[in-house]
Amino acid sequence: MKNNVIEKKASKKSLNKTEKIIMPDSQSKVPFAVVEAYKTTRIHLISALQKINGKVVAVSSSNAAEGKSTTAVNIAIALSQLNKKVIIIDADSRRSTIHKKLKLENELGCLDIISKTATIDQCIKKYNDNLDVITSGTQTANPSESFSTDSFEEMLIDLRNLYDYVIIDTPPINLVSDALVISQKCDGLLLIVRANITTYEAFNHSKTNAEELNINILGVIINGTDSEKTYKYSRYGKYGKYGYSRYGYYRYHSRYYGSNEHRPK
Repeated sequence: MKNNVIEKKASKKSLNKTEKIIMPDSQSKVPFAVVEAYKTTRIHLISALQKINGKVVAVSSSNAAEGKSTTAVNIAIALSQLNKKVIIIDADSRRSTIHKKLKLENELGCLDIISKTATIDQCIKKYNDNLDVITSGTQTANPSESFSTDSFEEMLIDLRNLYDYVIIDTPPINLVSDALVISQKCDGLLLIVRANITTYEAFNHSKTNAEELNINILGVIINGTDSEKTYKYSRYGKYGKYGYSRYGYYRYHSRYYGSNEHRPK
């Protein structure tokens, strides 16, 4: 019982650590291993997309507070650092955070484009020379139905023609249906797992739901890991993953991805 209490306290402490966005003016404040983890994630993500001639990636998690939005932002930034044209879309309309993380306005956005009350040009916000942002925009009572429309597909077609990579932050899979609806229209899905927070049951439920809809799971990112707990969180099915430890950067036994994340103050 005592060990369980200690582990829960450690988990809460890990979850509340300051999360940072990788930016040129704050690069030195982000741990070196975190930056390198995102660069490695970038390499494997690009490779996976090249094999399927894809460019549109949904990012989701099983439940809330597992770090998917910060991970999505940092992946988009890492891709833009290769002088590629990248756009990130906040499709988590129920709990939109991308505009807060990047300190942008959220008057018009994704849902306004879908409802045809605004154009893509009116909603695009420039973050840097290579990275654009479409925030969530005006809230709607039925976002899942909005993402099921032809208007959303038309928006993605237009963005495919304009950008090298399109990253879409979606709601948690196990909480609402939006992520599954959106992911079906993308080239692949990245699932975010948080060590000591995400349970095997929750992960398997979200993975199974995606697989039943023939959604292409590109990989799993495990964040918030400690090196001594590596193998405890390294068996999430057949998908590979990378992880960040405060003691250094290391690779798990399988194929892909990894990062740790930090929320901006």
